Amino acid sequence: MKNPVPFRYRWYRRYNACPKQPDDGRDIVLGDIPYIPDPNAPTWEVGFNNEDKYGKLKREHQGSSLSCVGQGWSKYVEMLNKIYSGIFKDLSAKDVYSQIYLDNGGAYIRDGAKICVDPGVCEEKYLSSYLLDGSYPTETFMRVRTILNETLYNNSRNKFKALRFVHLNLSNPIGPRVIKDEDWETIRQIIWQFGGFVSGYKGHCMYVAGYGLVNGKKTIYFINSYGEGSDREWNEETSDAFYDVTFLYFMENTPPKIDMYRVIRVKDKDDQYIVVDNDVYKIPDVETWKLYRDIKMIEDKGPDVISQKDFDKFTYMGILPSKKLMDVLEPIARDIYLSE
Repeated sequence: MKNPVPFRYRWYRRYNACPKQPDDGRDIVLGDIPYIPDPNAPTWEVGFNNEDKYGKLKREHQGSSLSCVGQGWSKYVEMLNKIYSGIFKDLSAKDVYSQIYLDNGGAYIRDGAKICVDPGVCEEKYLSSYLLDGSYPTETFMRVRTILNETLYNNSRNKFKALRFVHLNLSNPIGPRVIKDEDWETIRQIIWQFGGFVSGYKGHCMYVAGYGLVNGKKTIYFINSYGEGSDREWNEETSDAFYDVTFLYFMENTPPKIDMYRVIRVKDKDDQYIVVDNDVYKIPDVETWKLYRDIKMIEDKGPDVISQKDFDKFTYMGILPSKKLMDVLEPIARDIYLSE
């Protein structure tokens, strides 16, 4: 992909407005939550773009500022507004960025997601992302919050408290191709089911709105923040990976216990473990509903009704998953499990 940041805005030092964020065990990762691919998602050959279905978004220009994380998230939330309500609202990138910027400029994608969920993003007319004369913003300007009417500002905030931000852990590079086939399929589903996602690439953050084939290669479409004509495409032959893929997932009735556990992976292996408080258990299947079903089989009927090989899959250091683990998994898996 061609560098998404125009040369004039890279200055004398390396542009890095979207540094890769540090790991945080509290993050929800796709695989921690029930996720079912939609068989109706258009194929790569057919392609899909949220802008084609819901309407094109206005292109913005971040000027000499390092506000790309705010730009990317404001565009994503604008699209979610279109999807959920059919209404376009011009949202303020400055409102996001001015609350999350790092000392040296730029921001982490995770922090932008937190603002979108709560307290929300205000409309552009209540906190403009452009100078008074309409010219492109500077870094200093994007950090200053001057709100003339607090009531109108607060009322205009678009909150998504029913949503949680979820990360996708992409696979390690494999030769010239940096994404596995199964990850490409997950990316296709995220764009189709969740309105796209926000991610980083070469120190720059953009919103991904669509996918398709370009010259026979799987390609995703980034909405860029340097005005009309600055959008970018990323295909499966690109040598540099994008990172910190994050999207918003509807989890209105999710119990608080989801914050009690996290999934860890063994480096260079497919093995996964679930951490509940400080106890660690091996996960034989990332599909939560199947894990729940099979553990219930073991707990209810014992190892004598299934093969020893299958039984051993569910042990970690000789310990069966505890009731504490079941208490966490059950409310998450119940609906899918009972409808199977």
